Amino acid sequence: MKRLPIWEIMDRMQAYGRTFYDEQDGVLYSNYTCGAFEVDFTGSLLAASFCAIPDTSPSPRAAFPDQDPIPREDWPWISIFLDGADVPTRTICVHDREDIVLFFSEKAETHRIKIVKLTENFRTALGISAFTAEGTLNIFQRESHEVIEFIGDSITCGFGNSASDVSHEFEASEENGWLTHGAIAARALELEPRFVSVSGISVAKSSAMPNLYGMNELYPYTDRIIQDKLAQKRGSPSVEYLPFDFANHPARYIVLNLGTNDASQIYFRPDKKQAEIDFRENYRAFVSTIRQLNGPKANIICALGCMDYYLFDTVKSIVSRLRADTKDKNIFIFKYNKMMNIGPDAGACLHPSIHRHQLMAQELVTFIQNLPQE
Repeated sequence: MKRLPIWEIMDRMQAYGRTFYDEQDGVLYSNYTCGAFEVDFTGSLLAASFCAIPDTSPSPRAAFPDQDPIPREDWPWISIFLDGADVPTRTICVHDREDIVLFFSEKAETHRIKIVKLTENFRTALGISAFTAEGTLNIFQRESHEVIEFIGDSITCGFGNSASDVSHEFEASEENGWLTHGAIAARALELEPRFVSVSGISVAKSSAMPNLYGMNELYPYTDRIIQDKLAQKRGSPSVEYLPFDFANHPARYIVLNLGTNDASQIYFRPDKKQAEIDFRENYRAFVSTIRQLNGPKANIICALGCMDYYLFDTVKSIVSRLRADTKDKNIFIFKYNKMMNIGPDAGACLHPSIHRHQLMAQELVTFIQNLPQE
């Protein structure tokens, strides 16, 4: 058996999503939904050494004075895939400093092995520090696919999509990024998915809602969330955030599905007229940032749904104004069909179930296939 530190085998693996390498501990993180690691392996046994950070957020029930906070540690979940299959061989929970067997056989075999993070960033973190092998990691020959990027909130993350009870709160075991509408649509379009999504997030941070970040504070950086978590753990006074390398990791399509939590912010703001003005300014500024960072060729799809449509007309008018002012023909508006709050559509906390995500994926695929092609 041979232990292979991650820094020694970077040329023999492929990481997907926005990845951050922590030089101090020698850990490669891929924390956003569907962050992944892939290797070509020949041998009889391959295991990975994981570093993980759990979600310790108290239950929302802790906000009520007659109920005590419920201590919890909700760890990230992964699925393991062999040879490009759509169905995993295993789906398991991962704890910190845990070694997990990815593949085992009685005799040497050759397989492409992929580890996919099912849970979202902010709530859970996942990195790999080493592989242990009875065999060889081969030079990785990556298949080139164009990228479709998904920027969003809990809907994009797949919050509660595997839950069987609408009354459930967040549980990592019930969030399956592989079966979100974004991941399903990416596979149908033969594109590589890349997620930048966090439950509860809005375009910009607001005092009306207790969010730690606005999406405009996260998007320019590779993974500001893990850098903040590591800095807090180490007592670092400041953090120099690593910018994401947009030039070398371009996206062909960018699906922006924000506005659901922004509507909640407006609801709780005393001056709702000013709150809507702020949203309009923040949304337009953020779309302009997306365009600036990704260049003129990326197709930006400003979407909303499938839970709330309060701001859809506002988003539509912003997009129309942007197209007129900038002559940008590669920005579009898209509305997902509304989910039902009962039956097969509903997952935890009345979020879309896997069934509804499948329908959303079909809608998005059809929309993208009908876009004008260069």
